[in-house]
Amino acid sequence: MCVHNASVQLFVLLLLFYYFIQVPPTSALYLDFKPDEMESQNLKPIKPQGTPSWAVKIHFNSVFDSNRTTLDDAADQIAKDVSLINVGQVGELFGHYLFLHETYSNVTIESEGTNLHDLQERIERKLTEHKHIAWFNQQIIRPRVKRALNFQDPEYMYQWHLHNPSGMDINVTSVWENGITGKGVTVSVIDDGLEWSNPDILDNYSKEGSWDLNSNDADPLPSVDSKGQNHHGTRCAGEIAAVPNTVCGVGVAYGAKVSGIRALDGPMTDSLEATAFNKFMQINDIYSCSWGPDDDGETVDGPHPLAKAALQHGVSAGRKGYGNIFVVASGNGGRYEDNCNFDGYANSIYTITVGAVDERGHMPFYAEECASMLAVTFSSGQSPQRSIVTTDWTLDGGTGCTMSHTGTSAAAPLAAGLVALMLEARPCLTWRDVQHIIVMTSTLVDEGNSVWFVNKAGFHHSHQHGFGLLNGWRMVNAAKVWQNVPWMTSFATPTITEEQSISAQTSSLLVSHEVANNDVEEIELYTLEHVQVIVSLSHAQRGDLEIRLICPSGTTSVIASKRKKDTSVAGFVDWPFSTVRCWGERPAGIWQLKVIDHGSTNSGILHHWKLNLYGSPMTSNDLRLRR
Repeated sequence: MCVHNASVQLFVLLLLFYYFIQVPPTSALYLDFKPDEMESQNLKPIKPQGTPSWAVKIHFNSVFDSNRTTLDDAADQIAKDVSLINVGQVGELFGHYLFLHETYSNVTIESEGTNLHDLQERIERKLTEHKHIAWFNQQIIRPRVKRALNFQDPEYMYQWHLHNPSGMDINVTSVWENGITGKGVTVSVIDDGLEWSNPDILDNYSKEGSWDLNSNDADPLPSVDSKGQNHHGTRCAGEIAAVPNTVCGVGVAYGAKVSGIRALDGPMTDSLEATAFNKFMQINDIYSCSWGPDDDGETVDGPHPLAKAALQHGVSAGRKGYGNIFVVASGNGGRYEDNCNFDGYANSIYTITVGAVDERGHMPFYAEECASMLAVTFSSGQSPQRSIVTTDWTLDGGTGCTMSHTGTSAAAPLAAGLVALMLEARPCLTWRDVQHIIVMTSTLVDEGNSVWFVNKAGFHHSHQHGFGLLNGWRMVNAAKVWQNVPWMTSFATPTITEEQSISAQTSSLLVSHEVANNDVEEIELYTLEHVQVIVSLSHAQRGDLEIRLICPSGTTSVIASKRKKDTSVAGFVDWPFSTVRCWGERPAGIWQLKVIDHGSTNSGILHHWKLNLYGSPMTSNDLRLRR
């Protein structure tokens, strides 16, 4: 339930006021409950197994009337009177003591038919007759079981990303045990279709949130093609919300609803993408997108005008104004030295860009780096590392289950499922709240093989893993107590014309621009979130270039890395690179753009660039308090 923060604070204050009025502060709290009141809570009859021990409440007024020195001394003498041993006060309960018989270590008193039963009667007769004992209660062994989850799904045991003895998992089982499973949240999978009739999907299928954009009808069922490739969306949906039953495994948010937007089984256009991003935006809370431009190490592409507008519209108007959550895969071009900052979906400030680690927490060979990476979660690795076990289609002879879902395509749905758990815990989180919580709760991973940097706001970030590994327990518990962040504010510099040469002979080109304090304070931009750099340059071989952005604090982001396969002469035309590495830092000061030419003969020109700074009125101290 979402309520105004002021209302919560007032309610808590009233409770505290009432408590201290009713219960005067004392050095020890006196509780006057009776054993029959405690016993009445046992709703399920069990066969008791008694122990030769008794909880005893001492009538301390009569004790002090008889000039005992202390209550503990009185308890020792009373225990001796009834042939028992006083082992001390029960916890913090004043006047309540535990008395044991000398046989306690090796005997239990069964409820019937033994000599021990006679012992019980003798002891309890003495306890009843003692004038300083208000009441007593024999201690019974009560059956208590851990409320562990017991799924019947046959492949759940192989879903290591959900429960891994090594601890390398998304830390979600304790969230489920506390009743958070994604209830009331709908996750839409924009992909090649969704086999909603699959028994592992059917009970969680949202018909209301689904549509087939390729055939323009309400049924997103995938088509069976000659290559059998259209099971991708069903696999992703299973990771998110597979039903606990006797089929395959379970989803991260197995209490959530899942819908399908079929869009990838046909020609993709800007208008089709825009429609997909906003389809049923008041029903679908989260959109999971495990696709993007070619991960070939030479493509620079992303959303075009309509799709860009749809992403912005989704975060502004979706979910009744709280904003839809767009989760995107960072890409699988690592083997080609690709970088997700050349992918405009991963590069967008409106998306949560998710990369992958394998089951050991290492960066897999296919994973990409980029400065816009928000976090990572688990997926496949190189053999013998395991892949993701999830639902598969039953069409065309499919088995309904796979143990080989791979790549960042498998990482993004896990993140979408974790966000669904957050939204159940606190439905009024905005799209920016979700990003902030991820920044603050993600944990360091692969420290021995990755370069981690701590920025001036105290946040750790790496180009390989973003702010770290998603942790379900931390995300959900942070969501429960989270106060909504204030409005987003932004500042754009004028276009900075340079027309300066880029050449390998000069090693690098360094240009700068100062953002004045007055400029950002006027709009209450005190701390940064996303920073976007719009760059236009020409070069005879684009892949020779590396571009770095240096924030006023000195924090450096590689916003474009060199790519051997990228031999394009097209350069960059107003391409929006972005970084999250300055998150929480102050925006005012001198910003530097450094262009490094790693080639030997080619040259180019930096035509112009500009900065778009996004952040909030939160101060650095506000962020520290939230952490």
